[in-house]
Amino acid sequence: MRQARPRMDNHRKAVIYALVACTLWGTVYVAIKVGLTHGMRPLTFAGTRFLASGLILLAITKARGRLDLTGPDFLKISLFGLVQTGLQNALFFTGVDLTDAGTAAIFINTQPFFVILLAPLFFEGSRITALRIMGVLAGFGGVVLAMGGRAGLPDGYELGIVALVMAGFTWACSSIAAKRLMDGRDPMALTAVQMSVGATPLLAAGLLTEGPFMAGADMAALLVLGYLALFATSIPFFTWYKALSFGEVGRVSVFSFLLPVLGVLSGWLLLGERLNANIFGGMALVAAGIIIVNLGGPGYLRNFFRPSR
Repeated sequence: MRQARPRMDNHRKAVIYALVACTLWGTVYVAIKVGLTHGMRPLTFAGTRFLASGLILLAITKARGRLDLTGPDFLKISLFGLVQTGLQNALFFTGVDLTDAGTAAIFINTQPFFVILLAPLFFEGSRITALRIMGVLAGFGGVVLAMGGRAGLPDGYELGIVALVMAGFTWACSSIAAKRLMDGRDPMALTAVQMSVGATPLLAAGLLTEGPFMAGADMAALLVLGYLALFATSIPFFTWYKALSFGEVGRVSVFSFLLPVLGVLSGWLLLGERLNANIFGGMALVAAGIIIVNLGGPGYLRNFFRPSR
């Protein structure tokens, strides 16, 4: 009985960190939309965003004296960054370019399905259960419902959908890899190195295919880039990895269903975009899915909110 309290404390921390990450990530949709409509180009935008965030975190990590990675550690985290930041964002931006924001929000959120299926292969405590499948289906249904009021699935965009599903799969693999890499390593150092390394091919590809650096970007685009680099990239990635370090990867991953819903809400608050019944119904399903996946048996919610002693 005494061992249950530390596990509950860790899961409470995982939930808090995941909520912080998703809340900040929920504003990214609006920020990216503003940046792209004010002269930023997708790959250059993504590469600059992640490189700036990574360098900021590298400086902070160095100042804290926590950038003490060995050669093998640096190599592993760099390879992880090429997948997490580089490959995933290349697939994601390609999918967005070939489809639309609503479609992208639906199919990028296939990642919890992949996490639930893959995590038991790598972690002894992860299991595929009927309750988890029900929760993931409810959460994904909420995303589809919320986005259904804004954009249907466009015809002829099969390649974009494939890219988005591959991005979701890559995100799932990255979450599992991050959970394993976190063991004995500082989350901020992991975040800083993987972002800095992973941003390099994105930025290089942008410079090769999208023309001169920042050509056409106005002050609004630069302000959005600063917001993304300082607040909506480094902080949520760091808190997401902290959530993974405290929580079971399947339970943490399902919180990503909040992202498109929060994106819709931030669009309403900041850009005056309309809300509708689909969105409210989708929010309810997403919340239900998260609760179902995170249920831990009788007395779970009571223990979750009980103060530590």
